[in-house]
Amino acid sequence: MDASLTIRHLYFIGPRKEPVGIEFSYGLNVVYGASETGKSFILDGLDFMLGSGATLRDIPERVGYDRVLLGVEDSFGQSFTFERSTSGGDFLCYEGLHREVPANVQGVVLRAKHNPNREDNLSRFLLKKIGLDSKRIKKNARGETNSLSFRNLVHLCLINEEDIQKQGSPFETGQVISRTAEMSTLKLLLTGVDDSAVVPAEQDKTRSASRAAKVEVIDELIESYRDRLSGLVGEEDDAGELTDQITRLNESLTREDQILGQTEQAYRAALGERNRLRGSLEEAHERSAEIQELLARFRILENHYESDLRRLAAIREAGTLVGALDARTCPLCAAPPDAQHLDGACDGNTDAVVAAANAEIEKIELLLRELRETVSQLRSEEGSFGTLVPRLEEQLAAAEARIADLSPSLTSMRAAYATLMNERSIVQNALNLLASIADLHARRAEIEGAPPAAREVEVLSTDLSFSVLGEFSKTLEDILLAWSFPEADRVHFDKESRDFIISGKPRGARGKGMRAITHAAVTVALLEFTKAKQLSHPGFVVLDTPLLAYREPEGDEDDLSGTDVHERFYEYLAQIAERQVIVLENVDPPASIQDTAEETFFSKNPHSGRYGFFLL
Repeated sequence: MDASLTIRHLYFIGPRKEPVGIEFSYGLNVVYGASETGKSFILDGLDFMLGSGATLRDIPERVGYDRVLLGVEDSFGQSFTFERSTSGGDFLCYEGLHREVPANVQGVVLRAKHNPNREDNLSRFLLKKIGLDSKRIKKNARGETNSLSFRNLVHLCLINEEDIQKQGSPFETGQVISRTAEMSTLKLLLTGVDDSAVVPAEQDKTRSASRAAKVEVIDELIESYRDRLSGLVGEEDDAGELTDQITRLNESLTREDQILGQTEQAYRAALGERNRLRGSLEEAHERSAEIQELLARFRILENHYESDLRRLAAIREAGTLVGALDARTCPLCAAPPDAQHLDGACDGNTDAVVAAANAEIEKIELLLRELRETVSQLRSEEGSFGTLVPRLEEQLAAAEARIADLSPSLTSMRAAYATLMNERSIVQNALNLLASIADLHARRAEIEGAPPAAREVEVLSTDLSFSVLGEFSKTLEDILLAWSFPEADRVHFDKESRDFIISGKPRGARGKGMRAITHAAVTVALLEFTKAKQLSHPGFVVLDTPLLAYREPEGDEDDLSGTDVHERFYEYLAQIAERQVIVLENVDPPASIQDTAEETFFSKNPHSGRYGFFLL
């Protein structure tokens, strides 16, 4: 299936800066003009936005821009915009093409590091778009495999000025440890077949504990540690980058800890306030109920006092009336009037009875006044609860609302803090593994009597058949002939050097200008070959200064200025429609392609056209 990507734009934005960037179309795009105008920085920006762990070049023009936006469209017409901080880190992915951070579109976090065990990373997102997700490539001569990362493909489609003129194979980065993986990646693109079916060669367990066996055991430990490292952080094995991650994570943890501490303190204060208010409200309700009970009892007591006063008043009145009657026989002792002793102790002494009643009335009236004062105070206190209780309930509702507001934030902060702690633990474990790997390399070097940096050169082993390589070489030959490249009638691939022989002369043995144009041809041939075979490819290539032989030839054999390669080069690329070629050059393109290519000119002149990438 022909699945590919098209780069639509690259923009830099900042809080106090107008967005600056460049648009790209399908087919041929040419960015040309004077040196030091930002052409090569465009390639750096594209590499950065395709998951590079390297930091962006610190140039003065970049100051003030804090984010980069890369617009990409797949072969099905779906478009996406990736956002990344200029400081590096993970990505945000938005649907659609955006030249500023969208306000109404939710971004999805994509991790910068490839991890075959997770789908939330940029590498797997892009690999799915080109139909290469979950593919495996061999990593060493023993047939052990790794998950394909999008970074395995980038060096085949983003060719900077330094790499385009290098002497080595155009399919290799120059890292000895990566040679097997790089050739396996080439095989995958040329055939569509990965190395999932490869079974690693079984190690001989019966060797004696010889010097070679010790080295083998150490190698096995190193591979085991690297597998564990891959499971933790994907393909990342840069101790410096991981150390930077630890530093950034520690800084983030410090900030999160401060914010979390403040939020927890506010949450605890709100909980304390709620508990205090609940206690006060409960006390108020209990006191109100107690007052109601006291008032009920005091009403009964008051009724008793009033009843006693009425009884005593009746006694007093009866005594007074009896004392006012004429003398008669005593109703109590039957003594005649002349024999009665009214001045002595006698139950019939009405004056004494009236006096006693009056004394009792005064005492009860005093108690009744005190009782009524107490009742008045209690009713006043009870009345205060009419304002106190609503106020306490209002304050309690506010405290509970504060707790409800803080609770989700606190939960989220705790989860974020736990996530950061987990990430730091993962990175720290990765650093520990790298330290162990470095120690094993040192021990291996000590056993072999070689410096720690020395590594065993792996034997190249790929399944690329001569027929496939021959067919691809024919595609390259046709392109060189179409470009009018001199003496391009015999092209074949040399497996030993992993490079091409052109007209009997190794490609890498030519001058830097010839190496640049032939490297560009190999890159375009890979783009065209996969298209013709309906095989997966990123779908775009970026070539930085491929026509160096016109501007800075190393000698007569490296000089193409007397040929029409320049015109044929652009005319051929202008015919590519369904895939994308971006050329960054100092040399002006021919006028014949103006109608068929997207051109951007950097003048380096503030009074004429666009000055450069950052200065419009």
